[in-house]
Amino acid sequence: MSRSFSGVLTRSAPGAILGGLLLTLVLMLAASAAHAADNDFSATFTGRTIGDADMDGGGSVAVTEAGASLRYRWFGIDYLNRSYDWSDTASLPFGSGSDPWEQLHTLRLRADIADRLGFGGLGWFAGAGLTAGWEEEMDDAWGLSGSAGLTWEAGGVRLRGGVAAYAHPVGARLLPLIAADWGNQRDPGFSATVGFPETMLRYRSSDMFSFRAGGRMEGKTYRLADDSPVQREGYMMTTSLTLGGYIDITPLEDLTLTVGAEYLTRQEMRVYNSGGDERNIYDLDDAPALFLRLSYGF
Repeated sequence: MSRSFSGVLTRSAPGAILGGLLLTLVLMLAASAAHAADNDFSATFTGRTIGDADMDGGGSVAVTEAGASLRYRWFGIDYLNRSYDWSDTASLPFGSGSDPWEQLHTLRLRADIADRLGFGGLGWFAGAGLTAGWEEEMDDAWGLSGSAGLTWEAGGVRLRGGVAAYAHPVGARLLPLIAADWGNQRDPGFSATVGFPETMLRYRSSDMFSFRAGGRMEGKTYRLADDSPVQREGYMMTTSLTLGGYIDITPLEDLTLTVGAEYLTRQEMRVYNSGGDERNIYDLDDAPALFLRLSYGF
């Protein structure tokens, strides 16, 4: 795939990206102005350490993550830093014996809104996002995403169905959004979300403690450095299935601390050249992880 395939996502037309996103955000703002949340503003800080995972062909890698998210009503901004600790680099299938990369970054601007249609338990949801993933240079690192769908609520169960679209220099794709929500996670007792890309079972024992277990699909794409020993000016996509168990501790009404143990499986790295053409696929062994999150809303 050449860069011209994703014309609006290259440095030649940044105005097209921003213009389309801003138009979407303006329309969503107009629809959501009268629907402020209980907490207009929220801040979230996350940390995760992922244990050593062996790679096909030799070598291994461990990852440490640190991130922050700020949200005001319908709009949010997220940042995530991933620091890599490589072992036995001489045996790695890429990198020419040196560290393939040391840090990767993700920045995302997003807007989400949901509302009722006013009849028959029907509702709708929509979202838009602009995301950059990069090692050193941010040019040609941006991707555009959007989602939309309908909801139907009856008898304590809410069904959600829709589609998510992604456009990036490595390609465009559509994914289904399907889920069934049962119960309210803020109420005592059991509740659940079953669907794709995430399934979560919950039990709230009190106002302070809640227990969760489930799984989710994860994936991110990064633009590699101009002088990357893996692929100059290329891209790298990571995907995994993350299973986990979590404890949510809420000592104050709007303050929640989450601690969890996770297990990453079906880990994969895909490398693309500067034109977005896939070059290699590398599998990683499963790895355990520890997760920490602090959220505060006001």
